[in-house]
Amino acid sequence: MEVGLFYLPSVGRKEDIEQGMAGKRTDLYQMMLKEITEQLQYADEFGYYGCGTTEHHFHIEGEEVSTNPVMLNTYFGSKTKNMKFGQLGNVLPSRNPVNLAEDIAMMSQMNEGRAFAGFARGYQPRWVNVLGQKAGLGSPGQGEEYEELKRELFEEHFEIIMKAWTNDVFEHKGKHWQIPTENINWPAKDVAHEFGKGCDENGIIKQIGIAPGLYNDKMLDMFMPFATSERSIRWAMERNVVPITIITHPDICVPHFHAGQEAAAEAGRNLAFGEGMAITRELIVADTDEEAERLARDAGSFIWNKFFVPFGFGAAVADPGQSPFDKPATFETLSDAGLCIHGSPSTVCRKIEEQLKHYPVEYFWHFIYNHMPHDALMRCLELLTEEVWPHFTDKIKPSNTSRVGSASAG
Repeated sequence: MEVGLFYLPSVGRKEDIEQGMAGKRTDLYQMMLKEITEQLQYADEFGYYGCGTTEHHFHIEGEEVSTNPVMLNTYFGSKTKNMKFGQLGNVLPSRNPVNLAEDIAMMSQMNEGRAFAGFARGYQPRWVNVLGQKAGLGSPGQGEEYEELKRELFEEHFEIIMKAWTNDVFEHKGKHWQIPTENINWPAKDVAHEFGKGCDENGIIKQIGIAPGLYNDKMLDMFMPFATSERSIRWAMERNVVPITIITHPDICVPHFHAGQEAAAEAGRNLAFGEGMAITRELIVADTDEEAERLARDAGSFIWNKFFVPFGFGAAVADPGQSPFDKPATFETLSDAGLCIHGSPSTVCRKIEEQLKHYPVEYFWHFIYNHMPHDALMRCLELLTEEVWPHFTDKIKPSNTSRVGSASAG
């Protein structure tokens, strides 16, 4: 099993966010860069698969300042040696797919292949509708027609990105895109004929290609957060994309895993139950159960209940038959459902063991809300590395040495 770190790049501490407009503060953003760099440099030494960051815009509140995950991945990649970096995920409906294919390919080159990619449909209309207005997402901006348009754009943009990554030159004609557009007369046709491809004898562009391509032309590992429906999971598994589920109830999630397994088989990949799948959970480990609970109450619970629950993310912790809003938005809800796993190393080992009985996944993404105190987060990573993960995977190599971060005060 691979273990990855899934960051929501928050800026500041809880009290900074509560003061307002934390996302605009340079001092807090710089602190975030320094602290996450130290956390990743620690993880980089011990066999963690990689680090993923979300894409969100306009988060002046400070809770998820990740405007350009590809740029952030390149930055953190330059500070490390072993881990892969990628996006969890790029919101395809609001993006230009050719530009995005180029950006990720450049990132893969700059990180010398230490790269992966993730793709999502998007759920925040404040920015998806603004940035995606030329694709029609600004009107009507909500409702069944809007959701179907997002799905159409997501699937067509993914197809275009795959063509760009797997061909020297390509063309595409779909519902929303024609690549290249018609009758592009290329004055440098002789150069194109001599040194390139895609231009016909009359100087008309018939195909285009991105440059550079992926590092050594090797296809990236691909992920889809958060896959919360059977339809999405089947779509991903048919295309060798790893669905990352945040659903916690086995009666809901286990059938999703079976559906994914069936979809992979239909696509010619015979996988074991859980292979090609991923889950994500928040993990808070401290020296005692009491200290871990104290930290956890102000960690993910704060951002989840304030910023996620209004968008229907309560579906992740719902019981069968419940709506996303039936359970109270509390720390206890997250803890009881197992979305937030907290405790001493022995307690967390027991809780992870229970999770993996239901979900023997290929990837486990540790959801990190980095507004928690840096020293506590470093200690959490240390305890996970030395006393938890070695019980579940041979990918993590403990050192049995003690390190605590010092990039900033907790």
